[in-house]
Amino acid sequence: MAARAQINLALGSANRPFHFRPGSSDEGVIKQIFTQGDYNLGRLRRGQELNELYNRIAASRTPLIVDAGANIGASSIYFAYSFPKARVVAIEPEQSNFELLTTNATGAAIECVHGALASSPGRVGVVDVGEGFWGFRTGAAVTETAGKPDSQSVSCVTINDIYASHAQDCAPFMVKIDIEGGESELFSANTEWVAKTPLIIIELHDWLMTGTANSRTFLKCIAAQDRDFVHIGENIFSIDNSLKKN
Repeated sequence: MAARAQINLALGSANRPFHFRPGSSDEGVIKQIFTQGDYNLGRLRRGQELNELYNRIAASRTPLIVDAGANIGASSIYFAYSFPKARVVAIEPEQSNFELLTTNATGAAIECVHGALASSPGRVGVVDVGEGFWGFRTGAAVTETAGKPDSQSVSCVTINDIYASHAQDCAPFMVKIDIEGGESELFSANTEWVAKTPLIIIELHDWLMTGTANSRTFLKCIAAQDRDFVHIGENIFSIDNSLKKN
């Protein structure tokens, strides 16, 4: 097991410990989210509009945030404290990352899911491609042997199912997706959830998986929607334009 260290995060008026593996990609994650503010909606011209939407949802229901590719929980903690009335569903497939995610999420309104975001249920393998703790990918579908799933595989989770299971008291607000190329499969089918999601934040990976047209299914899906497409740094912010009409 990799050695762990701890820092104290100042999150508004709150302070909380955050655990990470020194000398690893964990340090880059912490810098991106808490220093550079990669998910700070204040950088968007429509940031105030999105915050007003969050408050309107929170007046009667719990705003739902899906954090896919939650890694060690930095983004999940950022969302939980930036939107304290929200519930965050944090999805992470790699075991050691998930263990840190669970530790870091303790006491916050974060539901940790050990699985992989996909377009449909099933199981996938988790593959180390040598990019560090933030670069694990999900592989081809895994079949069961003698009625038992492969020990190196995880269950697939769909956003449609997450929305359905939280429908009683939650309303969709945001989906963040950083799944190391898995977006190609995710947007290939069952994308009904897109039209229900006011804000999608996604990192695309054509730069990493060259020659594969990995972003094609996402672009085809989004092009059919009435949504803004804002590119800042590594992320695309896709915002539902019907917000302006309400």
